[in-house]
Amino acid sequence: MGRSFSKSLFFSKSNKESNSMDSKSKQTEFQYIDGRRFHSAENVVYHLPNDEDETDRLHTQHFLIRYVWQSNFSAPIEHLLSKPGAKILDIGCGAGSWSFDIATTYPLSKVIGLDMSSYQPTHIKPSNFEFIKADAQEGLPFDDNTFDFVFQRFLFIGYTTEKWPYVINEIVRVLKPGGYLELCEPSNVFDGGPATRRLWNYGEAELLKKQGSDFDSYQKLEKYLQDQVGQLENIKKEVKQNYFGAKHNSLELSKVNVGNAINALASLKPILIKTLQVSNEEYDELVKTCEKELFELDSYFYMVRAYARKVNNNNNNESMIQNINNF
Repeated sequence: MGRSFSKSLFFSKSNKESNSMDSKSKQTEFQYIDGRRFHSAENVVYHLPNDEDETDRLHTQHFLIRYVWQSNFSAPIEHLLSKPGAKILDIGCGAGSWSFDIATTYPLSKVIGLDMSSYQPTHIKPSNFEFIKADAQEGLPFDDNTFDFVFQRFLFIGYTTEKWPYVINEIVRVLKPGGYLELCEPSNVFDGGPATRRLWNYGEAELLKKQGSDFDSYQKLEKYLQDQVGQLENIKKEVKQNYFGAKHNSLELSKVNVGNAINALASLKPILIKTLQVSNEEYDELVKTCEKELFELDSYFYMVRAYARKVNNNNNNESMIQNINNF
């Protein structure tokens, strides 16, 4: 689980242009705000950009998350994914980092990456990976009982709070009996300095509130699964506390951790300057101060993984028949 491979294998910057989408489709799918490329659909709540800089950040974030957890997932599904023809769904696959990693680790599987925006590499990708453009909030375009494993990560900014139960229903619907689903979400920043609190605990939190989302999704994952009464079993939750600063990490890890947070703020700049009502210069100064605070203070955030298995009534029926025969 989570075997390592070279980040440069699929994600080298020299391959970006050759892997980019057709320019005409970009014009209709995207809009540009202050030089950053965003989704153009009016009903989209996801407010991070989908350009090359953000793609680089997402790749780095994937490897950071994998390092913190020492795995790509927590569900006990090695036996399922190693079988020929295992079907895996990555909802909100973004740049394809997790999907590509899994497809490479389990070459006998079939990995489907689903996202509302198609900005994954189109030429350099694992042969067992396929991309499908769709918004999970509008339903998953798959038949019932299709996938052995459904994975979803960091979509607290992609769904409104009221849509979460519907998406979970859809995940359970497309999951095979005996298959697993896993959700992973982060918290906001705790014990941050003044600039950090203004940017994350007020700015981003206020932005999420306005779009009908919130930073509390990580606290609700287990409950979402428990609400699937009679559908899911073996519900588990795991939590990681991730510090930013060098007091708790190696200098190298701290640089990556803080760098990812600062790059996220750079991606959010065109949106957050309006929420915070600050100038470009004031925002840049806030981010600079935030970077210093994250390195020096004991700031941290949580990551939560919740997973469960879909009830396999066929197995239960077979066990009952076997018990009757034995009797």
